[in-house]
Amino acid sequence: MGKPYRLVVFDWEGTLSDTLGQIFSSVAEEARRLQFGELDEQSARQSVELGLAMAVKKAFPHLNDQQHEQLLLAVHHSLVSRTSDVHLIPGARELAEQIHQAGIGLAIASNKGQQSLQRVLHACELSDLFKVTRSAGQIPAKPCPQMLEEILTEFDVRAEETLMVGDSIYDIEMARNIGVDAVGVDFYHQQEVALRAAGALEVFDDYKQLAEYLQLPEKEERNSSE
Repeated sequence: MGKPYRLVVFDWEGTLSDTLGQIFSSVAEEARRLQFGELDEQSARQSVELGLAMAVKKAFPHLNDQQHEQLLLAVHHSLVSRTSDVHLIPGARELAEQIHQAGIGLAIASNKGQQSLQRVLHACELSDLFKVTRSAGQIPAKPCPQMLEEILTEFDVRAEETLMVGDSIYDIEMARNIGVDAVGVDFYHQQEVALRAAGALEVFDDYKQLAEYLQLPEKEERNSSE
């Protein structure tokens, strides 16, 4: 069970943004266009730690080497031409809205470039919720705690009133370096042991679990007569 917090700081890629989801969406679309069949995303995700090329081979075992190369090249061109596309982790938007409605501050600390981060936040309509962000390029990258320290200063909250949420050991280490509580998210089921070893208080694979941990009230429904 979590304690009351005044501020929750999220990482971006792999935490709010579903990086793999974006890639596999492109794989599925290009495979259909090339008439190579439907993507078995579960199989692909289970193999992604071996690299995208191997994950695609596992997901499309009926394709020959030339077809695999053709599909990978098509995916590469698709991703380059659709840099503004954003896929969020399921439940990420709803959780952010719940936190906001509960009167808790929201911020992002990311090693993603600031201009790129602002572009994707605007594209997925989250910029109004995450008005305070810090990125590598502006200041040293994680696990240096400077970006988190600046966020605390901007919100005028203490370290013990803050929770960091991230999917990498650098997120956890950054938080622990200045006495901020940290929890991990492991949506790809690859990092739980490492996140706990780094000092994560808990590790979640579903944002509903994090909402329960924070003891957030249910999201308010807008009155249809308004």
